[in-house]
Amino acid sequence: MSDELPDTQAARVDWVIRAPTNQEMRRRYDIWASKYDGDVGSLDDYIAPAELTKVAVKVLDRHAHVVDAGAGTGLVGAALKDAGFETLTALDFSVAMLEVARGKGLYQALHHCDLSQETDLPADMADALVTCGTTTQVPPSALREYVRLVRPGGKIVFAVVTGTWDENGYGAIQEELEAAGRLNVVQKGAPFQMMPTTEPQFICEIWVMEVL
Repeated sequence: MSDELPDTQAARVDWVIRAPTNQEMRRRYDIWASKYDGDVGSLDDYIAPAELTKVAVKVLDRHAHVVDAGAGTGLVGAALKDAGFETLTALDFSVAMLEVARGKGLYQALHHCDLSQETDLPADMADALVTCGTTTQVPPSALREYVRLVRPGGKIVFAVVTGTWDENGYGAIQEELEAAGRLNVVQKGAPFQMMPTTEPQFICEIWVMEVL
């Protein structure tokens, strides 16, 4: 384990999510991967995966092919699998995090890719896409790629950190996609603290978007 990794759970979370660049964040996630589940795997520490899954159960078919964007070690994938979803694909930019996820046997496919730009994955490959904990970490251009990967009529279930949506540029790209007739937000859930024990200032809502 790297000597860089901070000694406490809260310090590790803070160190990773406040990386100054996307590339540095990728490096820090690779370092954190072996301790990630122990740090944020509890529902008391990271509520968003369970809240996202509650919504996914209501709006998605359990037979759907669901892409988990920013899958990390598979916390959302595990929640979806437990809820009965059968076909899951993981995408993440950290090789080490994906290797942890691979070991859990949750996903039919795992892809190492940078979601801030168009990937080599085929357009319209999925019936739905879920993404959790990415608003503050993945560049907003990823929203274009999410829309590209989901077939028309499919849905994106997005755990949105509302306080940073516009600040980080997601709002502008949302408006761009809506104006182009590619995306429509059909549901916004009640706000909650997504990481109450380590980052209580992060207020999250689960949004459902339809790809047009």
